[in-house]
Parts: sequence; C-alpha cells; structure tokens
Amino acid sequence: MDITRSTLEQIVGDLKGREAFRLRGRNLNGPYDQFDVFPALADAEVAEFSPTDEGEAPAFLLWSRKADKAFAGDGALTRPLTAWWGGDRNALQMAFARRGLTVRLTRDEAARERYAESGTLVLSPRSAAQTCDLRRLLAAFDALAERGVLALACAGSTQSAGWEQITETQRDPEQTAVFWHDQSHDAFDDLGQLAHALSLYWRGDAGLVCDELERAGFAVVRPRSEDVAIEVSPSRGPAPDIEAFAAAHEANVVAAPRKPRKPRAPAGPYTELHRFRAPNRGLRVHRLAFDPTGPALAVTQEPDLRGGPEHALYRVESATGAVTRVFTGHGASGSCGGCEFLPDGRLVYSLYDFDPAKSLMTAGGIVRLLVWEPEGDVVRELAVHPIEHISNYSLSTLDAAGERVAVVTATGVSLLAVGPAGATSWQEQARVGGPAVNAYPLAALSRDGRHVAWTATIGNDVRCVDTGKGTTLWREDLFPDHSGGHGVRRLGFDPRGEHLVALCQRSLYGPERDGKIEVRQDRRLQFLALADGKRTLSALEDATVGLTAIAWHPDGRRLAIGNESGELELRDYPGGELLATHKVFAKGGLTAIAFDRSGAHAAVGSEKGEIAVLALR
Repeated sequence: MDITRSTLEQIVGDLKGREAFRLRGRNLNGPYDQFDVFPALADAEVAEFSPTDEGEAPAFLLWSRKADKAFAGDGALTRPLTAWWGGDRNALQMAFARRGLTVRLTRDEAARERYAESGTLVLSPRSAAQTCDLRRLLAAFDALAERGVLALACAGSTQSAGWEQITETQRDPEQTAVFWHDQSHDAFDDLGQLAHALSLYWRGDAGLVCDELERAGFAVVRPRSEDVAIEVSPSRGPAPDIEAFAAAHEANVVAAPRKPRKPRAPAGPYTELHRFRAPNRGLRVHRLAFDPTGPALAVTQEPDLRGGPEHALYRVESATGAVTRVFTGHGASGSCGGCEFLPDGRLVYSLYDFDPAKSLMTAGGIVRLLVWEPEGDVVRELAVHPIEHISNYSLSTLDAAGERVAVVTATGVSLLAVGPAGATSWQEQARVGGPAVNAYPLAALSRDGRHVAWTATIGNDVRCVDTGKGTTLWREDLFPDHSGGHGVRRLGFDPRGEHLVALCQRSLYGPERDGKIEVRQDRRLQFLALADGKRTLSALEDATVGLTAIAWHPDGRRLAIGNESGELELRDYPGGELLATHKVFAKGGLTAIAFDRSGAHAAVGSEKGEIAVLALR
C-alpha cells in the first residue's frame, strides 16, 4: 500500500468527525470540527506556534514545512513525516490503525496548553507494511463481524459506556458481542503493541470470539463465567519498525527560506495604536467596553470546544493588555451577558450563573446583575433572577444616560433605576414584557429608556414594549417562512431612536451530495421601524450580509461592521454607503467592536483572542 498525501487527508477527515454535513464557509467549522490541522508551518514559527491561539477544536495536528517535504511532488510519502499532536492519543492512534497504518505516537510528560494530552507522531513510508497488535486485533474484529458478531473497537470511554453503545447498535441480547473501551486502550504502547493484557468485554458465544483471536496470533485467557472478561495478551508477532521522532525529524530536508514579505501599507481611516492578546488568549472575544475615566477596557470572552474562560470578565490596560482587575463568577460557573460602563466609571455587568446553594444536578439558571465601583474596588450584587437555559447575549442593558438598566428574567424584563455609588440596591421601577418568547432570553433597552425589545436567541418573534405603560406596542416575526436553524445574536436600537436592529442568522441547507448535506450560514442585520415594527432599510440590510460584529459610532451617522475575514468596515447610516475598510486581523474573524465616548478610538476583538486598539483619522 502506497501512503500518499490524500491518505493523510482521509485520516484527518475521520478525526474531524464530518460525517453528516458538507460544510461551506469557514464560519461553520467550529460547531462541527473536532480537529484542527496546521500543515507545513514555517520552520522558524513551529517552536512558538500556539494551536490554542490559532485553532478552535479540542485536538490538533501540525507539522513543519521541513517535514512536509516528506511528500514528493506526486503526493507519495518518501520519508517519515514528523508531526506534533494534541487532544486524545487513543483516538489518533485508532484513526491511523483503521486506515491500515502503524504510527509512532508518544505522549508529553505534561500536556501543552489546554489540551487533554499532547505529543509527537511519526508516519513512516513503512507504516502500511509494519503491522502491530492493534491492527491485528482490528483485523480479528473485522473477521468476527463477517461471522455475525457485533465487534466494537474502543467503544465508549468506560465499560458501562461500551455496553450502552452495544445496546444502541443491536438490541438483541442473544447476539454475540465483544468490545474494549477507551480507558483500557492504554494497554497499547506508542507503536500499537500490547504492553500488557487487554480486557475484552463480551456476551454470547465466548468460544467463537476466542477462537478468532487465537487465529490472529494472540494468547487468550478464556473466561470461566459470563462475569469474567476475555484476557488478550501480546501477540507473538514482531514489533513494528517505525523511526523514532528525533532521528526522523532530523533526516528530513530543510526547506529553502522564503524571502520576507514587505509589510502592507495601512488602509482605511484607522491607525493601529496597540495590539495584544486577551487574558484567555485563544478564546473568542465577546464584548469590549472603554472605561470613560481612563485608558482601560473591559473584556469578556466566550468558551469553545476546549472549555470556558478562566474568568468571565476582566479589566485590562488598553495599551498593553495588562490585567488590572479580575471579576470572578459568584456561583458554580459564569459567562458574561452584559458589560457597560456608567459615565462615572462604574461598571455594570451581568452573568449567567447557577445557584451556589444547590447542586449542579438540580440548580436552575440565574442571571446576576452586579456593579463594580472603582473607588474602593468594590463589587456589589444588585439583583438575581431565575431564567431558563444559558444565554451570553444581552442579559442586561443600559440606556445612553446611564440612568436605567434592564435585566432579563423568566417573566419579562426588570427595569431598575441606577443608584448612586455605595447604594446596596437599585430600585425596580417596572417589570415588563411578559414571559419570554422561548428559552435563552435576550433584551435591549432603547437609548432614551422608553422602550424594551424582548426576544430569545432561538426565538422567532421580537416584541417592542413601552416601558412606561408596560404594553406591547408591536410583535414581529424575524424569520417568516424560514423553517431551518436560526438565531438572534445581537439586539439593540439605533442612536437616533428610529429603528430596532437585530443581528440574525439562518442556516440554509443545500442539496444532498454523496450522502452529505451542504449547509451555509446567512448572517445580516434586520432593521425594524420603531413606530410599527415593519422591515426597512433594505439596502443597508443587504450591505451587512456576512457580518460578525457591529457598533455605532457616537456621532450616530456611522456604523462599524466586522466580518469573518478580520476586516472592519465603516458605513454611512442610514444609507449604507461604504466609507472605508480596514484589515485588522490576518487570522480569524472580527467578533467585537467598541468606540470610546469621543469616537476617536475603537477597540476590536477577534475569534482568536486578539485585541487591537485603533485611532480614527
């Protein structure tokens, strides 16, 4: 069997887990990909390269440009490919073995960055010819399957999970079945050889299973009862001859250095002042807010498949990113759903959390409203309300004057009068809106404090409520005639108080090809007239297709839009004319924008955890 670049691509596809969808558009990679791949990195960059910063998945594979020369021009592997990996060693070893390849996989003593495990990998031109115990066992399982046995390799994380998988696959308790699970897979060493006996769990005809295992060359201890596992000892076959990582990596050809590229001249109306990493590095930046009293930013970030941020909210220096204040969650966990400064420098923020008085198994969701007072460095909790399910979007929102704050609850929106510094509670003025349209509540308070918009991130309808009378002025469907996946990611009012603005996304499903469904995501702003809720500003809506972030310039005449290419657009409002574009991030979409109160500076964040501070010319 010849090993080619396409062979590696097939294995990577298996690890990505893309079996049900053919995804179009990079913005959809995150929810489905389980594996990041960084091929042919510049050799000088490998030592400092951070898969956490550059990727999103809980596992990765990367190799250098030097190692990439192991593939010849026709794609054939002519020398050992050396690579680094992170994630789950067992899954990686199984992916290669199922394709008939033996690799050398070693673990680091301490896993790098935020991955469960990490280490090195060697894929050799001899990987197909050099078999191992793992491949012998997989071949025996294939033979058992041909004889009607339900044979599952590395099924489930534990014995009970493996039995669940057996039951889900075949409910007939009389059918013979056999499996090993992920925890017991550690019996295989770096080359896929059994280092000690492996327990196989079974039901039905144990003799049939044991006979096939012995034919494959394994020593087998047959069970004396149904409650005893089949014990498989290492086979008598020779150990595979796969190159060690250090020697294989050193033997690869060094690629000729590329000529350095000339830096691009800055484009657009912005001049970059500062650039730094957010506190949780590679996690997506969710919200940014300028402190009106000093050169600082409030920063929130979102979790990805590798886990949540260490803390929900930080205050950092806008010139360096140095953390000056850490705001911790008060309960079992927290994600920030609101973050705005008052004119006097106090920070009002909200967290989705769990009740710390109850166990996680029984605790319902709550939204917490807090205020940080820099004078004395005090954090006060102002309100706690139960809500359904998690929400990171608009759990609290302020009016332009900083006099009222709206907080979502399970039964509408609570309106509080902002109290003076030192106040331990803020008076509730009204409770408006009624029950949420659906779970995952989302709200916005108009700049003059007279209206509340009320919906859910997965809801269809949005309501506009008069905060003085508590009456619903109108209710509109944001997704008429759309039956697929959809959601609302941002809700607010324009500075002129003329329109409600919603950042909506729809999943559009294409034709099925090769048993896979094409999916693309449509994202755009929708403008609803505040007077009657009717859709308007269609030209501006069309101009915002594909956006990932939005912010109004304080002058109310310009709208800043970020996209998945890392560009910042400045558009006229309400006409939609493109005034300027500026490429901010080379990698990753632009996910957060904030202007300072003068409009002279903007802070932008990326999905890779970068933050840039720009001056507006």
